Amino acid sequence: MALKKKTSKKAVKKGPPPKAAAPKKALKVSPKGLKPAPILRDKGSHVLYVDSRFFFPAESSLGFIDHFQEGRQTLVPGTALVAALPLPVNAVMKSVTVYYKNTSAEDMQFFILKKSIDHHCPSGEVEVTIDFLPPATLPPDDFVSKFIDHFDAGGLIKDKYLYFIEVYGTGKPSDKDVRLLRGISIDYTYIG
Repeated sequence: MALKKKTSKKAVKKGPPPKAAAPKKALKVSPKGLKPAPILRDKGSHVLYVDSRFFFPAESSLGFIDHFQEGRQTLVPGTALVAALPLPVNAVMKSVTVYYKNTSAEDMQFFILKKSIDHHCPSGEVEVTIDFLPPATLPPDDFVSKFIDHFDAGGLIKDKYLYFIEVYGTGKPSDKDVRLLRGISIDYTYIG
């Protein structure tokens, strides 16, 4: 004969019911209190950083190699990476600093160009600035920078133009040489 074990139920002590959360009050904001984000259009001096991930090959079929933190280069040597210049009308560029790596024997080139938004210009783009990014090595990782402070129209971003940046000559010309763009910084003022 099997003995059946008697089970007892222990009393579970119940606490008081949880308090209901107080309803959250909605913030009242008058339309006068709303302001646009002060990213690019606050009057005064600013610095804008443009990462290499904003740059793509000028010809879409050429491709690129992204080296994560190191930067970006075109897949085909001697071609260009291009990005829009993200500044508002009436910004004035004071300087541009280009961060790059060039361990080859030849210069890379840096351009800021503009073209009319509302008509075709027979001469194509107009140069806002042109400069060279020379070969250089610098411990520990060979990243260098180039400071540029000469611009057409004093650096003013004019209405009715499209501005863009082009870095020519990126790519890997050999197994030991590297040419890539890490990014740029732009010092500018906004005059409104």
